This record gives sequence, structure tokens and C-alpha cells, in this order.
Amino acid sequence: MRTIVFLLSAAALAWSDGKSANRDADLRRAIAAGVAELAEWCVPKKLGVEGRGLAEEALALDAGNAKAKAAKEKLAGEAAAGEAERKELESKKAAWGKKIAPLYRELAGQKHAAKDDAAYDGFLVKAYEWDPKGSGPAVDAAWRAALGKKEWERAHRILTGMERLGSDAARAKALRDCELRVAEKVPVLKQASAHRMQYWLVLPKDWAPARKWPVMVYVEGAGCNFLGAIKNYADSRGDFNTVLIVPQTLGSTNSLTGQKAKYAYDAALLEEFENGARMKFDEEGLLCVLGDVRKEYNAEEKIFITGFSGGGNLTWQMVFCHPEMVVAAAPACPNFYPHNLSQISEATEREQLPVKVFQGDKDEYIQTLLEPQWAAAKKICDEKGWKNVTRVMLPGVGHSSCVGEVLAFFKPFLKK
Repeated sequence: MRTIVFLLSAAALAWSDGKSANRDADLRRAIAAGVAELAEWCVPKKLGVEGRGLAEEALALDAGNAKAKAAKEKLAGEAAAGEAERKELESKKAAWGKKIAPLYRELAGQKHAAKDDAAYDGFLVKAYEWDPKGSGPAVDAAWRAALGKKEWERAHRILTGMERLGSDAARAKALRDCELRVAEKVPVLKQASAHRMQYWLVLPKDWAPARKWPVMVYVEGAGCNFLGAIKNYADSRGDFNTVLIVPQTLGSTNSLTGQKAKYAYDAALLEEFENGARMKFDEEGLLCVLGDVRKEYNAEEKIFITGFSGGGNLTWQMVFCHPEMVVAAAPACPNFYPHNLSQISEATEREQLPVKVFQGDKDEYIQTLLEPQWAAAKKICDEKGWKNVTRVMLPGVGHSSCVGEVLAFFKPFLKK
């Protein structure tokens, strides 16, 4: 441990004297070296999840770091550490944070292309994560300066990162103000108030608190392209002017860890649910999100919901288990696994709930997967009292989210 501390200190002195030929690269390597050292320390302590997270942080900065690679391999599998080891790690991270955080702050200040603004703001938030007390003033100054310059998106990025690490009343108010300025134009990432689910949000054009607003939920499929999906719907919605929500669901894909780059969740959560109760997470999380959106954005009680491919699972879940909450539903080339359902509802709203399934007739999965799954869903509808459920086959269409068709189906149900 002493060797790496010396290297970090020596590197910091060299940078302060302006002697580094490539400060950005040197900073990345130095931070990665320190973080990898901690990851390596986790190996004999059997701190699997924590150590892998540290190794991945190091590799994101320096893909060639041998210690981080080795530690990640050794830390595969279930964690076996106790509370004492975790407390010891927290103590070490606090001490190391005083060395690592200044390097992250300097890295955040390096010149970079505008397209990389989000990544460099992320380095600033990392500095705060490693040393909240030492980095807090600098990070607070950054978001306040962004507000002063009306750089709403940058202020929102920094504030969101800080608030995820610990709430503060002044920051929370500033974040709320930023959201209302940003969310009509670009998606913002939020977390449910009483659940670990995170979700992308776009507000209606000309949102104001004085009226009720309709809500549309899109459930992404196995590709987990959550951000791309909400951008697509925001660009396509036209006069279908609703609150748009894309939850970062777990039950729509196969391997969560295989898709970790698409998620905002930490590695520990994805590992926890790799073989866990994903539909329970998704259902409870979405219900919490909807409660938050009603409270924060004056959203209507009932929702429009569509889900593509694997996203069909949560869509059918809402149809069968919460029909009283749904205006209309449009599963698109959907999966459906009946064994995932929680208790099927007997609410009278189920009888006339408009449900239209859109299915491409050239879908490569239709015969092997989707046809029998549609038959299973239709069987429940017929036996349990859903009387307004239809399916339309779209000629020449493959495995598609059917955006245009879904929006056209939903529009007549908007309140006048």
C-alpha cells in the first residue's frame, strides 16, 4: 500500500509542476492504480461485489490495468465477507478518498470535446463520491456556476449525481428547478422515491402544474436501449402530448450483467437480480414511479402502456393485475410468461379495457415464441373476463416496437 501512495503523491507533484506530457491519460492511470489497489485488497477479504465494482471503475479509466483485471477475475462468484470486512473497506475508502478525489477533480477540469461533457462531469461527481467533505465545495461551485450560466443540462447532471449519493435540501430544490427546465427537451434520469427503480422521464411540451397530464409508459425489450427508446417516442409523439416514462426494468432481458452498460444501476443490484424476482422488482418499482409522477408532475391516475418484445411481460402484468390503472394497452411483438403474474385482478375495469396487440407477420420469433405466448395471454383474457382484447397482424413488419401504430391506437383515448 505504501508504494502506491508514494506513486500517487509523486504523480500529483509532477502534475502541479506541469511536467506531464499527457495529463489526462496520466490522471486516468494514476486513479486507476489506486482504485485497483483497493480492489486487490478486497480479494483475500472475499468482498466480491465491492471489489468487482472497484475493479470495473479502474478498468473504465485504464483498460490495460493488470491488477484490476486480475482482481476482477479472482472476485468472480458470490461474496463471502462479513460486516467487519465491509466496515474495514469503508474505512480504507475514506482514507484513500483524500488521495483519489483531488485527481478526479483535476481530471474533470481537463480540456475535452463537447460530446464528452457528461463523462467529465461524471468525474467531478466521482470526486464527491470518494471524498464528500473535501470535494463538496468544488462540486457545489460547479453546479451553481452552471445555473448562473443557464447551463441547465450540466447543472442537472451534477446535481443528479450528488443527490444519488445523499440528499441535501438546497441541492434537491435546485435539481427540481433544473428538471422542469430540461425535461421538456431531453430525457432526465430519475429514481423512485421509495424503490430502487430508476427511469427516464420526458415532460409534455408546455408542461405546467395547473392541469392534469396524461401518462404513457414504454417498457423496453431485451436490448435495454432505454434512453434511445424514450428519445424515439419523444421525437415521434407529435400531438400525443403526455408525460413519457421508460422504466429501467429487469424482467425484459436475459442476462442483466451482460447488459450492465445499458443500466444506471450499480453492479451489486444487477447481480442481486440476475437470478432473482425480477417481475416483482419491475411491478413494485413502476407502481412507485407512477405515484411519484402523479405527485411531482400532476399526472393522471390512469396510464397508457406499451411494451416491446420482453417489455410485453410488464405490460401484460399491468393489464392483468392492475386494469383499473390503465387507459389502454398496446403490447408490441410481446413476450408473455404467465408464471410471472402476481394475482389476477377482478376489477370491473378489466372487461372493457382496450388492449390491442401489434404483431409483425415477418417477425422471426413469431412461430417459436410469440404465437404460443399470445395464445396463453388470450386464454387468460377469455377465461377471466377481458372482453376488449384484439391482435392485429402488420404485413411485412418484423420484430418491431410499432411506434406509429401504437400512438395511433392511443390517441382517440386522450381526454378532450
